[in-house]
Amino acid sequence: MLSLLATLALTPITYGFLEGQKNTFDVDLKFEGFVPVLGGQDGVFDVHLGIQENRVKPDKDGNLQTTSELVGFKLKVNGGAFPIGLDEAQNYFPKTTVSNTPEGKVLKTDAPEIKLPVRLPGLDIKRFPDISYLPIEFPVGGIEEGKTFTYTKKFGESDVSYEVKPTKVDDKVVEFEIKLKQHYDLLEDDKKAVVEKEADATAKVSTDLEGAGKATFDRLKGVVTDLMLEATATSKVEDITTHAKSDRKLKTTQTIKVKSEKAVP
Repeated sequence: MLSLLATLALTPITYGFLEGQKNTFDVDLKFEGFVPVLGGQDGVFDVHLGIQENRVKPDKDGNLQTTSELVGFKLKVNGGAFPIGLDEAQNYFPKTTVSNTPEGKVLKTDAPEIKLPVRLPGLDIKRFPDISYLPIEFPVGGIEEGKTFTYTKKFGESDVSYEVKPTKVDDKVVEFEIKLKQHYDLLEDDKKAVVEKEADATAKVSTDLEGAGKATFDRLKGVVTDLMLEATATSKVEDITTHAKSDRKLKTTQTIKVKSEKAVP
């Protein structure tokens, strides 16, 4: 009886998937600290991504399907515009199709195996939906106000662990508090570029990332309308030859907002 009452107390939360519906998202990422580009430097990098999501017919297995494409891109370095346009950015973030569950779990993607010229927290070709239109993976059984749920997602070569707590649940919106953690190890050459083989490396880098933030989910529209996350990556760097050690820090701020919506009849 108690188990049945607990089940009834849960609120099912799913993304809305009306075929033909389009949502456009503004995704802004701000990196402050050591950024592994241009030989590695401390600075402030601002990335703006405009992402259009189009909900299409289910795949051959009956799974929900969404296409997304990059429709806006800007990069600033220390306040100045960096000469990379939308066309060039689309080479790294091409139009992709994703199959997913109603709760936002990505099942498969046709995103290509492309390595970005820089490795920054949150930027993963295979996980583009997770930083835009599917940023939270809801539990299949539903949620309960005040009760934390957890899940993991793979970004790059390692998992990110999430703890999500619904702080408000009503008929229109759900508000969440989010915590996340990640650990990853990599190798760098003398230009601070990531390499796969230790023979090509001059340093080992071990990184721990922790972050927190908030999100709002519109139950009527079936979309996360607002999200803000702040995370700090702390890296331990060891020179392979001299064993000299140093530290790095990189703070990342991520915001997501729905820019516009359109339902195609």
